[in-house]
Amino acid sequence: MLQFLRVAEHWGDDYRFEMSRDTSTGSRAKANARQSLRLSLNCLAPARLLAARQLELHSLTLFSATLSPLHWTHATLGLGEGAVCRRLDSPFTASQMPVSVAIHVDTRFRQRAHSLPDLARLLAYWIQRETGNCIVYFPSYRYLQDAVEQIKSLGLEDWGRSLWQQSPVQGEAARNELLELLECRRDVLAFCILGGVFGEGIDLPGERLCAVVIVGVGLPQVNRDTEQLRNYFEALYGDGFRYAYLYPGMQKVGQALGRVVRCHRDSGRALLVDTRYASREYRELLPTWWSYTELDAQG
Repeated sequence: MLQFLRVAEHWGDDYRFEMSRDTSTGSRAKANARQSLRLSLNCLAPARLLAARQLELHSLTLFSATLSPLHWTHATLGLGEGAVCRRLDSPFTASQMPVSVAIHVDTRFRQRAHSLPDLARLLAYWIQRETGNCIVYFPSYRYLQDAVEQIKSLGLEDWGRSLWQQSPVQGEAARNELLELLECRRDVLAFCILGGVFGEGIDLPGERLCAVVIVGVGLPQVNRDTEQLRNYFEALYGDGFRYAYLYPGMQKVGQALGRVVRCHRDSGRALLVDTRYASREYRELLPTWWSYTELDAQG
């Protein structure tokens, strides 16, 4: 209760007061439904609170390879108008990681079932062509599972790969298991979630990771929280979709691409899969220091 009151002291237009009930099934859950009311204070965007903290500091330095686009970074991190921004040249060369773009596979939610066979054939081609450790990123667990089953029907388990698959119930031990595999072996094929623990914040230099495949454009799932955030940014900037979906999604893509080349001696390959990568709106948000070549349906 004390923590609830402390949060309530920061109430503003960027908060939502929400009431919900337990939606579990079963006789016990139904019997306790009357007592399952939950109250929550949901901070949609922390920019106002961050800005207040930053005013108390002598200086503040933010450093990342994915602080773009700059106007979105300014807005979401609460930076003042006087903030100085500078984009440095990449220490890497485009030849260190050529990026293929497959725009013939539509991975949008309503098209996934229809395009799944095409996706499986594309991934089968890529997996058998590329050597070394590879991580394939998916936007959801369900999509990941469906794709893996489809690829297995094409002979995945006969390709001499050490397979690893992320699941929603895995803990720290499972995470360490994959990191140890990438450390010790050079034939690992891992299926992971984009934006999860394996999509950012891990360092895999050298031959620990030689290639990545990113299925989709990383857009957050459409749910109540994300739609509230979209409506909030729409009222604030008139650009709700880009602020709530497009920019965070493409930031995940950039972070996943950054897992491969970690130092000047590294090299690797990447594959981006989605029809939307043909659009300028998406392409201009990709890291500018890599080279992008379209991959046709025949490879």
